[in-house]
Amino acid sequence: MYWRHAAVVGLSCSALCGCTGIAQLTPVASYTASNAFSPAGYGQTKLGDDHYQVKATGTEATPKERVEKIARARAAQIGVEEKFNYFKVGSVQHGVACSERQKAYKSAETAASSRPTVVLDVVYAKETADPTFASTKEAYEALSAELASEVVTPDVKAVSVQETRASCGQG
Repeated sequence: MYWRHAAVVGLSCSALCGCTGIAQLTPVASYTASNAFSPAGYGQTKLGDDHYQVKATGTEATPKERVEKIARARAAQIGVEEKFNYFKVGSVQHGVACSERQKAYKSAETAASSRPTVVLDVVYAKETADPTFASTKEAYEALSAELASEVVTPDVKAVSVQETRASCGQG
């Protein structure tokens, strides 16, 4: 019963408050692995012994800069876990994952969604042969601390919601 009341209050507030109200209610992505039930977070694909592709996905209220920071933190963490001392991000590809509203038989429909994404191409090394490589341990510690202490204000969330929805034609 409580969840129904909370849902009604949340929907009423969203309807009354407009986009800013939605942005205030929508959380930003945190530093966690994504999964089938919660697509916001990070994931990775091993391409070689010292080569990974790291992807991060945010909620529609997550600024793309934070999504990239999540991916970079995961890239650094992989280096620490795999005992690589250094890493270098070769390319960064920002995008938006869009889904259309889905009507379901005998259940509630799923709303359209838009989520900022980023994909990093990452190379690791035990020894640095190039000044463009960064320390995995130092980068992971710094990025983790930034993500943990970062506060995304409601106005920044609202801009992120507008940008991701516009990218999906959901205006």
